[in-house]
Amino acid sequence: MRLLDNAWKALKLVGAARELAIETRRFNWELAPGNTFFLQAEYADISLRTHHRREVMAKVELQAGFGWQLLTEQDEAGVYIIGRRKPLIGSIGRSRFDITVPDDIHISFKLDHCKVCLDDLNTSLNLPPLASEL
Repeated sequence: MRLLDNAWKALKLVGAARELAIETRRFNWELAPGNTFFLQAEYADISLRTHHRREVMAKVELQAGFGWQLLTEQDEAGVYIIGRRKPLIGSIGRSRFDITVPDDIHISFKLDHCKVCLDDLNTSLNLPPLASEL
């Protein structure tokens, strides 16, 4: 029984260490109508939803944050987010992007090993052929 208790404590400790290793960042940008939102990501779970406000809101969670490169930029054409794992040290982590965008902007993704959830959208969606190499 004591061995089971020690195993349970070790499992809880590993779970707590994992939660501490998640780095969370929040971003907020105002956009003009017709702008573009661009996301380049790898090994990510992405949730995209829309709203009627003129802003892009992003919550980014990086597992083992020290192993990631995260770049954000805004210019007159739109907002850009790039999340890439660093070679070697980044190979253990995944990321999560919770993105809310205005319902009238262009959306562009460049994804590698990602899962995308389109949350409560009312739209038409046309995808080009999904080639493995772009």
